[in-house]
Amino acid sequence: MDILEIARLEETRLAIGVSEISDHVLPIKSGGLASRALPGWWNNTAAGLGMSGPVAREEIEELAKWYEDAGIEPRIEGCPLADPSLFKHCEDLNFRVRGFDNVLFRELSKSERATPAQPPDPSITCRIVDKNDDAEVRKYSRLSMTGFSPPDFVPPETDFELWARVVKHPRTVSFIASIRDATGVHDAAAGAIEVHEQIACLFGLSTLAPFRKRGLQQSLIAARLNLAAERGVRVATIGSRPGAGTERNVRRMGFQTAYTKVFLTRAGPNLVPARG
Repeated sequence: MDILEIARLEETRLAIGVSEISDHVLPIKSGGLASRALPGWWNNTAAGLGMSGPVAREEIEELAKWYEDAGIEPRIEGCPLADPSLFKHCEDLNFRVRGFDNVLFRELSKSERATPAQPPDPSITCRIVDKNDDAEVRKYSRLSMTGFSPPDFVPPETDFELWARVVKHPRTVSFIASIRDATGVHDAAAGAIEVHEQIACLFGLSTLAPFRKRGLQQSLIAARLNLAAERGVRVATIGSRPGAGTERNVRRMGFQTAYTKVFLTRAGPNLVPARG
C-alpha cells in the first residue's frame, strides 16, 4: 500500500470518526468534514480537506466563520499530500501553524501476530472495555486523560462526556491494561483503536506515572494490532508528536512514518482553541 493511499484512508477515517462524536458537522464540498462541539474540546477540528482535489477559498472562509460564530478558534489538520490549494488559501486567510503530528503506519496480516518488542511481562493483562458498563467507560476515560497529566490534574466532567462518546462509538474498541505486583492488581494504562474498513487507528494511549517503563504501552499496542489483523485490516496507523515516547515505542514494533501533518489555526479575540 503506497503512502498516498494510506493518507487518503487515514484522513477520511479521521474526518468521519470525529464528525460522528461531534454535535455539529459542516461538510466541505470539495471533500472533508469540519466538526464542532463545546469550546475547548479536541474534536473542534476539520480533516480530510484537499484529499480529493483542489479546495476553494470560499470553503475555507465558510469554515472559519462557522467556527468563529460559535466562539471557537478554527483549526484544520493539513495532510502534506493534500492539494496545494488548501495551504495557499490558509496562508492568504491568516491561518498559522500551531503544531505537527507524525502519522506512522504498519501493514498487517492475519498470519503475523504482533508481540511486544521486549519480552512480554506475564504480570500484564489487557481487557476490552464493556461499552455498556458506565463504570468501566469512566475508568478508561480517567486513565486516558490523566496518564500524562500533572499529578494534581482533575479532568472536567465535560471531558468525561466526550471520552464516553469515543469509547461507545460503534467502531471503537477500548482496552485497559492491568499489572500485578506485590500489592495487588492495578489498572495502569489505557488505549483504544478505531477500525474503519481497511484501516485502523491506535489512539488514546496513556500510562499512569508509577507504572511507566514496564511494558504496558507495548502490550496495549500488540493487543490492538492483533484485534485489527483478526478483523482483516490491511494497515494500522497511530499519531504522535514528533520525538514523543509513543513514536519511539511504535517504531520498535514495526511502525514507520507515513507523513507529518500540520495543525493550522486562526486565532482571534475571545476564540477558544482546541485542547490536545
